[in-house]
Amino acid sequence: MNNKYITSFVLLLVVFSSFLYWSNTSSDTETVVTSTTPPVEDTSTTTILITTTTPVGETSTTTPLMPISKISVSEDSESVQIVGAEDDEVEIYEGPFTSFAGFEGTNQLALDNLINELPETLKRVIEKEVLVINGCHQYALSLVGRCPYGVWDSSGTDPEGEKGADWALSIWISDRAFASGQVRDVLIHESSHALSYLTKTCISPENSNYRKDAWDYFDGEEQFADALVLYFEGAYNHYRTKGPLTQEEIKYLDNYISVCTGN
Repeated sequence: MNNKYITSFVLLLVVFSSFLYWSNTSSDTETVVTSTTPPVEDTSTTTILITTTTPVGETSTTTPLMPISKISVSEDSESVQIVGAEDDEVEIYEGPFTSFAGFEGTNQLALDNLINELPETLKRVIEKEVLVINGCHQYALSLVGRCPYGVWDSSGTDPEGEKGADWALSIWISDRAFASGQVRDVLIHESSHALSYLTKTCISPENSNYRKDAWDYFDGEEQFADALVLYFEGAYNHYRTKGPLTQEEIKYLDNYISVCTGN
């Protein structure tokens, strides 16, 4: 009788021990490691992390989706920029413009490409005579309180307003123009100023100063440049309020360009 009880007790101990072993093993397998990322106080930049939970015995991983410098968040958190690594591959301009006050340069090579795509009449004028600079003209900035999209500087005006800087006969196209999406038309407008200036001694068939006649015809130099933007198949106008060119205006510009440039 005693042997029967002893055998039962031993079996009970074996079952209970097996249960405890199974229970502990299962508990270990389900245990996870979590990591928390401290809050980022600066709302202008942030880092996005994925934290994985891993069974004990394996390595917990925290995977950065994007380094902090690649993600910009506006102050109201409604605008987010996520920049890929390939966006960092920007060609850097190296040349004489780097010493010019106000030179920006981020878009200089893109600007050079735009020059190559200008209408032939403007392209010839620019390539022969004019510097085209990606930058914020500092004297113009002091006049209007912000970087203009474009500036035509015939005399080379330094930040203090003195003439004779190294950038005489220059066009300045700012980064703001590139951001606006109107950079091609801005370049045509400023190139038209250059064309107007460089043909300032041109004589009309009526034996008068053709440039001054054009100012009278289009109501001023800025309107003349805007008309040339439309003539060269641009669209953006800031000063002209008359809408598309009339056939009469197109004929006038045909004659002006033919007489004053030989094209």
